[in-house]
Amino acid sequence: MDPRAEKQRLQDAVRERLARLNVGDRARESRSVCRRLLDALPAESAAICAFIPIKDEVDLRPFLTAVLERGIRLYLPCFEKTLVFRRAADLQLLAPGAFRIPEPPASADLLDPGQLDVAVVPGRAFDNAGNRLGRGNGGYDRWIRAQRAANPQTRFWGVCYECQVVSHVPMEAHDERVDAIVTARGFTSAAAPPTLTPH
Repeated sequence: MDPRAEKQRLQDAVRERLARLNVGDRARESRSVCRRLLDALPAESAAICAFIPIKDEVDLRPFLTAVLERGIRLYLPCFEKTLVFRRAADLQLLAPGAFRIPEPPASADLLDPGQLDVAVVPGRAFDNAGNRLGRGNGGYDRWIRAQRAANPQTRFWGVCYECQVVSHVPMEAHDERVDAIVTARGFTSAAAPPTLTPH
């Protein structure tokens, strides 16, 4: 099957799974994910990137608050023609951006790629190899690729509800993997992709 058609089928399947997830289960899983993330963060983290959740995404707000309380520099996405990350020193100062998602002000400092330890990224689906299905616009894939080129030490963690972990996510040449998947059940390092043996 064509990868794009496969991706659309998976998008539809995940949407149905999420629709069946009730409010209580979402809240319980979100709390567990936040705890898992905090436990996994390197003790000496200088800066991390994360995101403000939208509908159907894990509620990371307790995690974001805890990060700021630890004195770690937090950067959140801003959609300024391309995806960029700006510092969020106070979650109360965020304002709706281009897609009505709360963002740091345009005057906030831009991320220095060399300082980034961990990026917590959203996705519609993940598999245990770290393959990620996004929302189709490629913004995160382009940013991850550029960040990896600028700082190969950065680690990318995908976060999602348990029902969004699937056996296989179809990938195309422009798609980027994550290094680990974090769900309510725990922190799972992604398996290395299989090496193709030349014939």
